[in-house]
Amino acid sequence: MSHRDTMQASAPSDPAAAPRACGTCTMCCKVYRIDEVPKAAGKWCQHCAIGSGCKIYETRPQQCRAFDCVWVQDVEMAEAWKPEHSKVVFSVYPATGFIYGQVDPGAPSAWQKQPLLNGLIAWSAKLLEERRHLLIFVGSNATLIMPTGPVPIGPMSPADGFIIRETFTAKGKDYIATRVARS
Repeated sequence: MSHRDTMQASAPSDPAAAPRACGTCTMCCKVYRIDEVPKAAGKWCQHCAIGSGCKIYETRPQQCRAFDCVWVQDVEMAEAWKPEHSKVVFSVYPATGFIYGQVDPGAPSAWQKQPLLNGLIAWSAKLLEERRHLLIFVGSNATLIMPTGPVPIGPMSPADGFIIRETFTAKGKDYIATRVARS
């Protein structure tokens, strides 16, 4: 699975056990690539009843069954962070525990608006204490969110990693992130 445009699986999702319901939110049905359907990233799934849910929910692909939306799982996230409002779907990348936010390509700058941006920066500081990171993807373009603000990485493939360097400027501590291509 691609970390930039494919759904990320964490623990298998059980809607009955989820703290919240998706309700009218179907943003995950748009932003991710779903190979089993097939469906391109950034396009609505042919099986999505927008604002209502999946028309093939009982037989939906395994990729969809395994997906866990952070907003559904974390009852402390404000309603404004619900993907249908924020235009960003957050998931946990299982291999690292990093948080990935996939932005609706119809609203590519949604994550840069306040108060969402300040919330992302604060969240990144908490994650950094756990040695985890927060990345925002607009298509394949990645931006690392750090306590000092957004750090552009640029295009990343599913196999790529990144290196973070701490720097010091006239304004104080800052970060540089560099993509590391994996073969």
